[in-house]
Amino acid sequence: MGGTPQYTPPGPVEQMPNMATPQPQCSPLLKVHSAAVFPYEAGEVAKSRTEVGHLGVDVNLVPPAGICQYLIIWDFGVDWRHIKNFAKRDALLAAQLIRFENDKTLQFQIVGYSDSTGGERNNTFLRTGRARNVFHLFGPSARSRVFSVKPAPSGEYLHDNTNVNNRAANRAVVVEIFAGGGTT
Repeated sequence: MGGTPQYTPPGPVEQMPNMATPQPQCSPLLKVHSAAVFPYEAGEVAKSRTEVGHLGVDVNLVPPAGICQYLIIWDFGVDWRHIKNFAKRDALLAAQLIRFENDKTLQFQIVGYSDSTGGERNNTFLRTGRARNVFHLFGPSARSRVFSVKPAPSGEYLHDNTNVNNRAANRAVVVEIFAGGGTT
């Protein structure tokens, strides 16, 4: 009687992928961490509450870095949570909202910001309200893929608060757009 045949793998052994290899990550949006508070300049509050505001452009899309993009809606009026009509009519915002609704692979986190002026309790209220109001701009499909609507952490800003334009840019909402997270 012969022995049992021995199994010999065909060719070289195939290496398994390294499961510890990090997956693509978003390059973080640059932020400022500060406890410094700067007062508003004369006329700053009144101008912030006009449709044009301080910046002239209310919506910006930060180009992709890895699997992410950042849509920034800024120049909210001082102590306002609502989105200005000027921003709502912005062509870039309208195009992105259509994209969000139709591209089922996208997922979102919406983060509200404020400038440093005013009490932190009020700033948290403003940050949360701004993020929620942007969430309500989304269509039903896009809303179903939002995994977080929240205020930015206390003391976190998009820019320092040392001048009028930076404070206007801090009164913002950032929509973090993650590609490849949903279904097609």
